[in-house]
Amino acid sequence: MTKKLFSFLLRGALALMLSGTCIAAPAFADEALAKLSVGADPDFRPISFMGPDGALQGYDVDFATALAKHMGVPLNYEGMAWDGIIPALQADKINAITNIAITDARKAVVDFSQPIMKQSIIAVVKADSPNQSVSPDDLKKAKIGVMTGTSAAEALAAMPDLSPTTYNTVIDAYNDLLLGRIDVVAVESVNGSYLVESQFKGKLVVTSEPLTSSVTLNGVALRKGSDKPLAQVNEAINKMKADGTLKDISRKWFGNDTNVPE
Repeated sequence: MTKKLFSFLLRGALALMLSGTCIAAPAFADEALAKLSVGADPDFRPISFMGPDGALQGYDVDFATALAKHMGVPLNYEGMAWDGIIPALQADKINAITNIAITDARKAVVDFSQPIMKQSIIAVVKADSPNQSVSPDDLKKAKIGVMTGTSAAEALAAMPDLSPTTYNTVIDAYNDLLLGRIDVVAVESVNGSYLVESQFKGKLVVTSEPLTSSVTLNGVALRKGSDKPLAQVNEAINKMKADGTLKDISRKWFGNDTNVPE
Protein backbone atom coordinates (compact mmCIF):
# COMPACT_ATOMS: atom_id res chain seq x y z
CA MET A 1 0.00 0.00 0.00
CA THR A 2 1.43 3.40 -0.98
CA LYS A 3 1.75 6.23 1.52
CA LYS A 4 -0.73 8.33 -0.48
CA LEU A 5 -3.34 5.56 -0.49
CA PHE A 6 -2.85 4.93 3.25
CA SER A 7 -3.21 8.63 4.00
CA PHE A 8 -6.39 8.81 1.91
CA LEU A 9 -7.96 5.81 3.65
CA LEU A 10 -7.00 7.15 7.08
CA ARG A 11 -8.63 10.50 6.37
CA GLY A 12 -11.76 8.73 5.16
CA ALA A 13 -11.95 6.56 8.27
CA LEU A 14 -11.57 9.59 10.54
CA ALA A 15 -14.28 11.45 8.66
CA LEU A 16 -16.62 8.47 9.01
CA MET A 17 -15.92 8.22 12.75
CA LEU A 18 -16.59 11.93 13.27
CA SER A 19 -19.77 11.70 11.23
CA GLY A 20 -20.95 8.76 13.32
CA THR A 21 -20.23 10.69 16.52
CA CYS A 22 -22.40 13.58 15.38
CA ILE A 23 -25.27 11.25 14.48
CA ALA A 24 -25.06 9.54 17.88
CA ALA A 25 -25.45 12.83 19.80
CA PRO A 26 -28.63 14.53 18.56
CA ALA A 27 -29.60 17.97 19.76
CA PHE A 28 -32.13 18.36 22.59
CA ALA A 29 -35.63 17.90 21.21
CA ASP A 30 -38.14 20.55 22.25
CA GLU A 31 -41.19 18.34 22.77
CA ALA A 32 -44.11 18.41 25.22
CA LEU A 33 -43.49 16.32 28.33
CA ALA A 34 -45.08 12.86 28.38
CA LYS A 35 -44.06 12.44 32.04
CA LEU A 36 -43.00 14.86 34.77
CA SER A 37 -39.69 13.70 36.32
CA VAL A 38 -38.82 15.86 39.33
CA GLY A 39 -35.73 16.01 41.53
CA ALA A 40 -35.84 17.59 45.01
CA ASP A 41 -33.78 18.02 48.16
CA PRO A 42 -34.99 15.32 50.63
CA ASP A 43 -33.98 17.41 53.66
CA PHE A 44 -35.63 20.80 53.10
CA ARG A 45 -38.68 21.08 55.38
CA PRO A 46 -41.44 21.93 54.69
CA ILE A 47 -40.73 21.98 50.96
CA SER A 48 -39.55 18.38 50.58
CA PHE A 49 -38.48 15.87 53.23
CA MET A 50 -38.65 12.21 54.19
CA GLY A 51 -41.75 11.24 56.16
CA PRO A 52 -41.95 8.56 58.89
CA ASP A 53 -42.83 5.98 56.23
CA GLY A 54 -39.68 6.76 54.22
CA ALA A 55 -41.62 8.50 51.44
CA LEU A 56 -40.97 12.07 50.35
CA GLN A 57 -43.59 14.61 51.43
CA GLY A 58 -43.97 18.37 51.72
CA TYR A 59 -45.20 21.42 49.87
CA ASP A 60 -43.23 20.61 46.73
CA VAL A 61 -44.42 16.99 46.63
CA ASP A 62 -48.03 18.17 46.75
CA PHE A 63 -47.34 20.89 44.18
CA ALA A 64 -45.60 18.50 41.76
CA THR A 65 -48.43 15.96 42.17
CA ALA A 66 -51.04 18.61 41.38
CA LEU A 67 -48.96 20.00 38.50
CA ALA A 68 -48.67 16.58 36.87
CA LYS A 69 -52.42 16.05 37.32
CA HIS A 70 -53.23 19.39 35.69
CA MET A 71 -50.79 18.57 32.86
CA GLY A 72 -52.40 15.16 32.40
CA VAL A 73 -49.11 13.25 32.73
CA PRO A 74 -47.66 10.74 35.26
CA LEU A 75 -45.18 11.90 37.91
CA ASN A 76 -41.82 10.52 39.01
CA TYR A 77 -40.49 12.32 42.11
CA GLU A 78 -37.07 11.55 43.59
CA GLY A 79 -34.74 12.98 46.20
CA MET A 80 -31.19 14.07 45.40
CA ALA A 81 -28.48 16.36 46.78
CA TRP A 82 -29.42 20.00 46.21
CA ASP A 83 -26.07 20.93 44.64
CA GLY A 84 -26.65 18.25 41.99
CA ILE A 85 -30.19 19.30 41.07
CA ILE A 86 -29.44 21.63 38.14
CA PRO A 87 -26.69 19.36 36.71
CA ALA A 88 -29.21 16.47 36.84
CA LEU A 89 -31.71 18.61 34.89
CA GLN A 90 -29.09 19.55 32.30
CA ALA A 91 -28.05 15.89 31.93
CA ASP A 92 -31.71 14.88 31.34
CA LYS A 93 -31.78 12.67 34.45
CA ILE A 94 -34.86 14.68 35.44
CA ASN A 95 -36.92 17.11 33.37
CA ALA A 96 -38.11 19.57 36.03
CA ILE A 97 -37.29 21.20 39.36
CA THR A 98 -40.69 22.22 40.66
CA ASN A 99 -39.77 24.79 43.33
CA ILE A 100 -36.56 26.77 42.90
CA ALA A 101 -35.74 30.46 43.32
CA ILE A 102 -35.63 32.42 40.07
CA THR A 103 -32.30 34.24 39.80
CA ASP A 104 -30.36 35.86 36.96
CA ALA A 105 -27.54 33.34 37.35
CA ARG A 106 -29.95 30.42 37.01
CA LYS A 107 -31.77 32.03 34.08
CA ALA A 108 -28.52 31.69 32.15
CA VAL A 109 -28.62 27.88 32.39
CA VAL A 110 -32.31 26.89 32.76
CA ASP A 111 -35.74 28.13 31.67
CA PHE A 112 -38.29 29.20 34.29
CA SER A 113 -42.06 29.05 34.46
CA GLN A 114 -44.18 31.85 35.84
CA PRO A 115 -43.72 32.34 39.62
CA ILE A 116 -45.50 29.93 41.97
CA MET A 117 -44.20 31.28 45.30
CA LYS A 118 -42.83 34.50 46.76
CA GLN A 119 -40.66 34.88 49.86
CA SER A 120 -37.98 37.08 51.42
CA ILE A 121 -34.54 36.48 52.94
CA ILE A 122 -34.65 36.51 56.75
CA ALA A 123 -32.20 36.29 59.63
CA VAL A 124 -32.42 33.71 62.43
CA VAL A 125 -30.64 34.14 65.78
CA LYS A 126 -30.64 32.43 69.18
CA ALA A 127 -33.70 33.20 71.29
CA ASP A 128 -31.52 34.72 74.03
CA SER A 129 -29.45 36.84 71.63
CA PRO A 130 -29.25 40.54 72.57
CA ASN A 131 -29.57 41.36 68.86
CA GLN A 132 -33.14 40.52 67.89
CA SER A 133 -32.93 42.80 64.87
CA VAL A 134 -30.21 42.25 62.25
CA SER A 135 -29.47 44.64 59.39
CA PRO A 136 -27.15 44.10 56.40
CA ASP A 137 -24.60 46.35 58.15
CA ASP A 138 -24.75 44.15 61.26
CA LEU A 139 -23.75 41.16 59.16
CA LYS A 140 -20.32 42.66 58.51
CA LYS A 141 -19.51 42.22 62.20
CA ALA A 142 -21.16 38.81 62.61
CA LYS A 143 -20.32 35.18 61.91
CA ILE A 144 -22.92 34.22 59.32
CA GLY A 145 -24.18 30.80 58.24
CA VAL A 146 -26.10 29.97 55.07
CA MET A 147 -27.11 26.88 53.12
CA THR A 148 -25.08 26.52 49.94
CA GLY A 149 -26.79 26.90 46.56
CA THR A 150 -29.78 28.86 47.90
CA SER A 151 -31.17 32.29 47.09
CA ALA A 152 -30.10 33.33 50.60
CA ALA A 153 -26.51 32.43 49.66
CA GLU A 154 -26.83 34.50 46.48
CA ALA A 155 -28.20 37.45 48.46
CA LEU A 156 -25.19 37.34 50.80
CA ALA A 157 -22.81 37.05 47.84
CA ALA A 158 -24.19 40.35 46.53
CA MET A 159 -23.38 42.10 49.83
CA PRO A 160 -19.82 43.45 50.19
CA ASP A 161 -17.32 42.37 52.86
CA LEU A 162 -19.10 39.17 53.91
CA SER A 163 -17.54 35.71 54.28
CA PRO A 164 -20.32 33.37 55.39
CA THR A 165 -19.85 29.77 56.49
CA THR A 166 -21.76 27.49 54.12
CA TYR A 167 -23.72 24.37 55.07
CA ASN A 168 -25.31 21.50 53.17
CA THR A 169 -28.60 21.92 55.07
CA VAL A 170 -30.37 24.63 57.05
CA ILE A 171 -30.58 22.22 60.01
CA ASP A 172 -26.76 22.01 60.10
CA ALA A 173 -26.56 25.81 60.16
CA TYR A 174 -29.16 26.06 62.95
CA ASN A 175 -27.30 23.50 65.05
CA ASP A 176 -24.05 25.46 64.72
CA LEU A 177 -25.97 28.59 65.67
CA LEU A 178 -27.14 26.90 68.88
CA LEU A 179 -23.55 25.81 69.61
CA GLY A 180 -22.34 29.41 69.26
CA ARG A 181 -20.12 28.72 66.26
CA ILE A 182 -21.99 31.36 64.25
CA ASP A 183 -24.10 34.38 65.23
CA VAL A 184 -26.84 34.41 62.61
CA VAL A 185 -28.27 32.29 59.79
CA ALA A 186 -29.55 33.82 56.56
CA VAL A 187 -32.35 31.74 55.05
CA GLU A 188 -35.45 31.92 52.85
CA SER A 189 -38.51 32.93 54.86
CA VAL A 190 -40.76 29.96 54.09
CA ASN A 191 -38.26 27.23 54.93
CA GLY A 192 -36.43 29.13 57.66
CA SER A 193 -39.43 30.23 59.71
CA TYR A 194 -41.12 26.82 59.41
CA LEU A 195 -38.06 25.06 60.84
CA VAL A 196 -37.76 27.55 63.70
CA GLU A 197 -41.41 27.08 64.63
CA SER A 198 -41.54 23.30 64.23
CA GLN A 199 -38.11 22.13 65.47
CA PHE A 200 -36.36 24.99 67.29
CA LYS A 201 -39.20 26.79 69.07
CA GLY A 202 -37.94 28.60 72.16
CA LYS A 203 -34.33 28.13 71.05
CA LEU A 204 -34.17 30.21 67.87
CA VAL A 205 -36.15 33.20 66.60
CA VAL A 206 -36.68 35.01 63.32
CA THR A 207 -35.57 38.64 63.56
CA SER A 208 -38.10 41.43 63.20
CA GLU A 209 -37.08 42.66 59.74
CA PRO A 210 -36.04 40.78 56.57
CA LEU A 211 -32.41 41.05 55.46
CA THR A 212 -33.34 42.26 51.99
CA SER A 213 -36.14 44.51 50.77
CA SER A 214 -36.62 42.53 47.56
CA VAL A 215 -38.94 39.55 47.23
CA THR A 216 -37.62 36.23 45.93
CA LEU A 217 -39.84 34.43 43.42
CA ASN A 218 -39.80 30.66 42.95
CA GLY A 219 -40.82 28.81 39.81
CA VAL A 220 -40.48 25.55 37.91
CA ALA A 221 -37.10 25.09 36.20
CA LEU A 222 -36.82 23.25 32.87
CA ARG A 223 -33.95 22.55 30.49
CA LYS A 224 -32.80 25.53 28.42
CA GLY A 225 -34.74 25.71 25.17
CA SER A 226 -37.83 23.90 26.51
CA ASP A 227 -40.40 26.11 24.80
CA LYS A 228 -43.13 23.47 24.46
CA PRO A 229 -42.72 22.03 27.98
CA LEU A 230 -42.64 25.59 29.34
CA ALA A 231 -45.97 26.43 27.69
CA GLN A 232 -47.36 23.12 28.99
CA VAL A 233 -46.25 23.85 32.57
CA ASN A 234 -47.44 27.48 32.52
CA GLU A 235 -50.87 26.41 31.28
CA ALA A 236 -51.15 23.93 34.17
CA ILE A 237 -50.05 26.57 36.70
CA ASN A 238 -52.71 28.95 35.37
CA LYS A 239 -55.32 26.24 35.99
CA MET A 240 -53.98 25.68 39.52
CA LYS A 241 -54.27 29.39 40.28
CA ALA A 242 -57.76 29.60 38.82
CA ASP A 243 -59.20 26.58 40.67
CA GLY A 244 -57.55 27.45 44.00
CA THR A 245 -55.15 24.50 44.08
CA LEU A 246 -52.05 26.66 44.68
CA LYS A 247 -53.63 28.43 47.64
CA ASP A 248 -54.95 25.17 49.08
CA ILE A 249 -51.45 23.65 49.08
CA SER A 250 -50.00 26.80 50.64
CA ARG A 251 -52.60 26.83 53.44
CA LYS A 252 -51.93 23.16 54.17
CA TRP A 253 -48.19 23.65 54.71
CA PHE A 254 -47.82 27.27 55.82
CA GLY A 255 -51.18 28.11 57.39
CA ASN A 256 -51.79 30.96 54.92
CA ASP A 257 -51.72 31.75 51.22
CA THR A 258 -49.87 35.09 51.36
CA ASN A 259 -46.84 33.59 49.60
CA VAL A 260 -48.83 32.79 46.43
CA PRO A 261 -48.15 35.34 43.64
CA GLU A 262 -51.16 36.90 41.95
